Amino acid sequence: MKIKLVLFFLVLLWVGGIFIRFFIPEINGLFYLLPFLEKTYSTVCHQQPAKLISINGHKTLVCARCTGIYLGALLSSAGLLFLKLQNKLNIKLLIFASVPLAGDVLLYSLGIYSYSKTVALVTGLLLGSAGFLYIHEGIMDLLEEKNKKDKN
Repeated sequence: MKIKLVLFFLVLLWVGGIFIRFFIPEINGLFYLLPFLEKTYSTVCHQQPAKLISINGHKTLVCARCTGIYLGALLSSAGLLFLKLQNKLNIKLLIFASVPLAGDVLLYSLGIYSYSKTVALVTGLLLGSAGFLYIHEGIMDLLEEKNKKDKN
């Protein structure tokens, strides 16, 4: 359970950073973190201004798709605090979760339709939720393997 809490708080911290601009007016000291976080998130997202989520003039630090991926990971990590996966994950789940996002990227890239922040967010949520389950399972498998080696 401890590892699940640690993972949840790490993901929560990461997701919280995405929304730092929303909190700066309330907590002035956060302003000093902004350049560091902008640079950090630029390593994982293109940060194109037109693709950022904007609410009341405050923009996220990553695009709608990345925001969805990270929010999906947060939702999965929160769910895993209360639920236990009973079976090993099947690759079909990851493929199923990847197809809508891949389709969205492909259709947009081919110019078939315009970029939609809503579609990007939702497809990101789907992939992020499923993807985190695989990350979690991998971490748990590694810890289990380590514990077996320590006992021997």
